[in-house]
Amino acid sequence: MAARTVEKTAGTYHLQNVKETASGFRLRPDGTFQFFFTYGALDRYGSGTWTLEDDYVILQSRPWGGKDFAAGDSKAIDQSAVVLRIVGGNPILLRHVYFSLRNGETGSWVQTNEKGEAIFPLQPVTTISAVFEFCPERFTHLTIDNPGHNYFEFRFEGWLMEVFFDKFPLKAEKYALAGKHPLLKGARYAYEKG
Repeated sequence: MAARTVEKTAGTYHLQNVKETASGFRLRPDGTFQFFFTYGALDRYGSGTWTLEDDYVILQSRPWGGKDFAAGDSKAIDQSAVVLRIVGGNPILLRHVYFSLRNGETGSWVQTNEKGEAIFPLQPVTTISAVFEFCPERFTHLTIDNPGHNYFEFRFEGWLMEVFFDKFPLKAEKYALAGKHPLLKGARYAYEKG
């Protein structure tokens, strides 16, 4: 990449024409970027490196770890139900997790309550799927070693709100970038340089 081209492309680009949403990319001359997304009280972020390939800015971040939830304690308890519980983390987030015991099959999801618990009828548990309501693009699937257990604890991973990029392309135009948004549906969005 020529230094002049990098200097010309570097800058902050803001998402246009999406109500109640502030989002965009900050491309630094050193080849690093930051992504920001705010919708109401929800904030998400990302970072990594960017390169120019023809007329496209290509964004690359570190890879997602594959799971947004880490398994904690599990045991057999004296209760005629399967109890899944989120422990630790921000208490405001506890009621925004969905669990499934059937690989995420439609109709199998149960939302956690204000204590971070999801209760299922008693059954053998071999797989637990989880998704955080505000990160619906990523699902965690965990294999359970002891299907006789009926109480399972989980915690949020530190990167829960992070957005990950893998060769994410944006077309570089005169004073803008154009392309998809990593979190919004639709094929083309405009990001104007500010």
